[in-house]
Amino acid sequence: MSDNKVKNKQPAPHVGRKAQGAGAQSKSHTGKTIAIVVIAVLIVVGIIAGIVYALFFSKDNFYDSNSIVGQAPYKTREEIQAELDRKIEEGMFNISIASVIEFQDGSSSGTAYIENVPGNQYVMQVDIKLDETGETIYESGGLKPDSYIKDIALTRDLDAGTYQATATFHAIDPETLEEQGQAAAKITLNVLN
Repeated sequence: MSDNKVKNKQPAPHVGRKAQGAGAQSKSHTGKTIAIVVIAVLIVVGIIAGIVYALFFSKDNFYDSNSIVGQAPYKTREEIQAELDRKIEEGMFNISIASVIEFQDGSSSGTAYIENVPGNQYVMQVDIKLDETGETIYESGGLKPDSYIKDIALTRDLDAGTYQATATFHAIDPETLEEQGQAAAKITLNVLN
């Protein structure tokens, strides 16, 4: 009978298991708290990275804010239709800019009609350099097909006179923003005063 009493008095190990379970819950609670903090930090870092990307690496920042959607208004309906009907071969692109650009003075704007015609498959970026010195005096942002820039301002105040220059059109892949080729046009800049 003394054996039965010993067998019935075994709740002590059960109490010990409860104590272990409570310790495991405490550790589990601490682990959950750490996991939540780590996830919150990752979310904040992701948001900050997204904002930085949007501000500095977005394609939208590449495009020229002065561009106007559509064809340059000096063109006849026939010229516009001819460009719309033209099939451009892969890797080819057309360029369009006024051959003479006049400026009232070196710090005013001049009408250039830099155009990326509708048939082009590339985004255009244009820079103008003086032939005599090679100095870049104008650089556009990106210009999508079927858009143009009417007026441009030079990067520095040129003295009155006539300047020979070259406008270089850079064909840019619209997805990667990598240059695919170039074409150039000789132009004249007239600064009147």
